[in-house]
Order: sequence, then structure tokens, then C-alpha cells
Amino acid sequence: MMRVQHQRPEGWKGGTRHEGDSLRRFAAVLPHADRTAAALSVDHPALAEARTIFPSTVHFADEVDRVLVSGANNPKLGARVTKGPWRGMPIYQLTLEERATCPASCALWATCYGNSMHLARRHRPGRELEQILGAELCGLADRHPGGFVVRLHTLGDFYSVRYASLWAVWLQWIPELRVFGYTAREDGTPIAEVIERLNGRFPDRCLIRFSRAVPSGKAHEAITIWHQPAGQWVDQGLVCPAQTERTACCGTCGLCWSPAMAATPIVFVGHGRRTKRRVAA
Repeated sequence: MMRVQHQRPEGWKGGTRHEGDSLRRFAAVLPHADRTAAALSVDHPALAEARTIFPSTVHFADEVDRVLVSGANNPKLGARVTKGPWRGMPIYQLTLEERATCPASCALWATCYGNSMHLARRHRPGRELEQILGAELCGLADRHPGGFVVRLHTLGDFYSVRYASLWAVWLQWIPELRVFGYTAREDGTPIAEVIERLNGRFPDRCLIRFSRAVPSGKAHEAITIWHQPAGQWVDQGLVCPAQTERTACCGTCGLCWSPAMAATPIVFVGHGRRTKRRVAA
């Protein structure tokens, strides 16, 4: 299969491409804590069909130049980590199709912030994606011998045991690789068990947080609230510092993947589309 050779992202200058106020964690999708506005209507076909509301944005992996895209293209992430043990490493992101790869039990099934991301390029899951991912990760390791970070998943989730297990293989064989992200897979399910093993086996290089409606007391949690917090801390945990404007983006923060913060839930304020409809429960 012919693949286009990877090039450095447009605008790349070897450092953080965006800094300061222009790189706010939720510059593209502002937190508003209005669940009614964010949710799809109860009869929206995307809910019943388990898909995005933007089907034309979903592509097979061999239809695009690359599936791992620089964080420079996402103001929520940033181009590069600027603090902590991953400092200096470039950030890349992988975007899958929301709902199609997610468990229907996800608390954000109707309010997914992907509902407002009509420009995001989503990738279809499967063996083809996995094969191309492996090749791209090896290529990034060659390009970044000092290490690089992959955000899993800007949209979507771990869609199979095989796919989740492949990240263990890639982490083992690509020491330059670092990953962080979030999953709605429920405790005790086969995919969740693989993810827990990933966190335990690679504590300094992999931290996937489990998205939950309320804290369970376990490590590696992310909680979404639908009200504006009064301060940095709420009952559920620590509010994302970028949402309280204490930092600019993931690259300038690093708390979500810090081993020292593994036992502290990170709290996100709900955000997404702002249309008022008859919403799903």
C-alpha cells in the first residue's frame, strides 16, 4: 500500500507553536455546563445508530496522509509538553469516531463534545488502522528519539481487547512512546482490564483515566460536572487547570498523566454544542 511520506506539521519551528491566551484548553469548545444545550435530542439517529452526527468526517486510515496528527492543530492540546518529566516532547493525537467506538453506557453518550466538532477528521477502527498506527508510531520514534506523546483519543474510545492490547505491544517495543487519555469502559469489562494493566505496567509512560459520573475512590479517574465550579477544587476532585485559566492547555499542564496525581480525580466542566432540544436522559 502506497503511503505519503510524513512531513513536519505546517508551521513547525521546533518549539511550542501556540502559547499564551491563544492556546486555551477549551478555546475551540468552551465549557458552559449546560447539559440541555449540549445533548442531542432523544430521537436523534446518531444515538440509536451509535455514530457521529458528522458521518462525512469518518475516513479509512489509508485514505489520509497520517492518522496521528500534531497537537499544534488542536488548541486543547498544544504542540509540545513544556513542563514535567515529558517536557520537550511533541504531542500527537488520534481521533476515532465517537459512539461507534464507545460503550453505550458512557455517561456522555448524548452530550459528547464531538457533537460540536464538525471539522474533526475521524478514523474508522479495525485492522487497517492498527497496521498503519504501528508504522506511524515507529516513524515518530525515529523522528523524536527524545520521546513523543500520543493523546488517546481526542474522540472515540478503545474499541476492542485486541486494539487495547496493541498499545501494550507498542509501549514495550517503542520506548520513546508516551500515551495519555480517557476511557468510558466500565470496571470489570475485558477492555477496562487491559487498560488497567497498561497503567500498571507503564506507570511513567501511560496514564489512561476512567471517565465516571461520580468518583469511585479508585485511581486514574476523570469526572464531568454540569455546573460552573466556584474554585479550583470541587467535591469530586481537581478541576482541569486550563478550564479555570490557571494554564493554557494539556501541554502546559501535565497533571492528567502525572503519576503523583494518579489518585486525584481530574474534573472537567461539561461543554459542547449549545442548541436547546428535547434531550436524552
